[in-house]
Amino acid sequence: MTRSGWMTAVVGVVLVVLGFTLGWPPLALLGAGCLVLSLGALTLVVRRPEIRVERQIEPARVQKDGVAIAFLHASNRGSRSASAAVATQPFGEQVVATVLPRLRRGEQSVRACRLPTDRRGVFAIGPVEITRQDPFGMVSLSQRQAGDDQLLVTPRVVALQPLPTGVTRHIEGPSSDTAPQGTITFHRLREYVQGDDLRLIHWKSTARTGQLMVRHNVDTSQPYTVVVLDVRPSVHSDATFETALDVAASVAVASSVGQAPVQLRGTDGVTVGGPRHRDANDILDHLTLAQPSEVGTLRRTLEGLRRARGGTAAVIVTGRLDPADLPAAAVLRRGFQRVVVISVASAAAHVPPYPGLSLIRTDDLDELARAWALVGR
Repeated sequence: MTRSGWMTAVVGVVLVVLGFTLGWPPLALLGAGCLVLSLGALTLVVRRPEIRVERQIEPARVQKDGVAIAFLHASNRGSRSASAAVATQPFGEQVVATVLPRLRRGEQSVRACRLPTDRRGVFAIGPVEITRQDPFGMVSLSQRQAGDDQLLVTPRVVALQPLPTGVTRHIEGPSSDTAPQGTITFHRLREYVQGDDLRLIHWKSTARTGQLMVRHNVDTSQPYTVVVLDVRPSVHSDATFETALDVAASVAVASSVGQAPVQLRGTDGVTVGGPRHRDANDILDHLTLAQPSEVGTLRRTLEGLRRARGGTAAVIVTGRLDPADLPAAAVLRRGFQRVVVISVASAAAHVPPYPGLSLIRTDDLDELARAWALVGR
């Protein structure tokens, strides 16, 4: 029983006792009415209907501010009708409520409710709790259905075009991660066609088949992008840190188009991906749980990248830009064809040009897409 239910029952007992003690029948009658009301509410709610609820989350992985729906499949397996009820679901620190309709015997129903995706993270979704109560709110009874689920809300990704490079992406994708000599590797044997280099003839296969067979080699080189993310709280506000994660996620996804390798390096020393990593989902998973860290500096991270293997593009995402870090970024041009520095601080601040670097300052993702397109040109 709820608090009001207990109070009604107690008041009813007190009124009945006083009515008989003082010899005042109307008072006793009023108390009896309170007791009857409490008993009726208890009888109405305690008769628990056999409702079964199954939950389905679609999709289980969504971008921030995306659409995630919890479908509740309710069925009445009892021998009598079930009245309408409220189904609540714990979602992280929030509670999502859905009204289940009245169900006749054997009837089924599906209700959909949108889950909040305004924040990134991995959110636990608790069991569905069905609450039934009488019209006066005196008795409330809850039962739990379904199990535990979770929803992964990744940073928001905006569509960006891959930066143009001097490397041509092979239409069949990479045949191997590395080649022993350069990036040319054996792909398959095929019949000779006029114009083929005679030095590629495979004589053993030619002798076995009776036809001229040549080695078909492919260039397996793919654009390799490194995204450097500055996670120091000293250069970020809460808003710009979230924007920086969205920017890093967008660049990583755009750079991985065509199974091109991509790597994420944080100023906290965390590294995800690499020259052989061709899936940006691991990077998105890391960014989903990323937190600010004062460990490390941007300059030290850039110096470590300079000593590592180079690539086609290095994209540095930071908050408030320190001009003293620009020389360390410019040195990366020795190992990368293009170096882009993105500052997500106030767009009104002036950023002086620096030789060898493409500078973008914006705190708006839509503006980032336009500025990124200009850098690509």
